[in-house]
Amino acid sequence: MRASLRGRAELTARVQQALALLTKKEAEYIVDAVIGSLEATLLNNLEADGFALKLGSFGKFSVRHKRGFSGRFRSRATRY
Repeated sequence: MRASLRGRAELTARVQQALALLTKKEAEYIVDAVIGSLEATLLNNLEADGFALKLGSFGKFSVRHKRGFSGRFRSRATRY
């Protein structure tokens, strides 16, 4: 069974524990650097439709271009 992470705070705590860091601030810096690198990689490949970045046991991030949606606005008060 895989353990799930519930957010950045838990990820930071696990990084601090795994690397035996003295302060939480050091772990936050590492987590922010990794997430920033992931964002930069995806942003640098926006032109490549279908580009995927897969991190084992963490997730798959991909760039996908979709057509715009032009639909009809319906208010909640209107019944059909």
